[in-house]
Amino acid sequence: MLHWRLINRPRHPLMRLALALVGAALLAGVLVLGFFAIVAFAVIGGIVAVVRAVSRSQHASAPSPADTGPRIIEGEYAVIHDNRAVRH
Repeated sequence: MLHWRLINRPRHPLMRLALALVGAALLAGVLVLGFFAIVAFAVIGGIVAVVRAVSRSQHASAPSPADTGPRIIEGEYAVIHDNRAVRH
């Protein structure tokens, strides 16, 4: 059986306990840091969502003069007539 160890486990029981406590503290630190990172992402995402919602509501409340109805699409277009027969 292959074992890869970064450091060998100490034989002294107090050193084993100290090493276990250091490992537990590191694990707890990573978990707490991850929790605060998730909270920060959620807060920033919420702020972005509120800012976008407010800016969209401000744009929707001020209609442009070109709006004449809800089914009108403003733009330029060109009609292309293709009278050739389609061969398959």
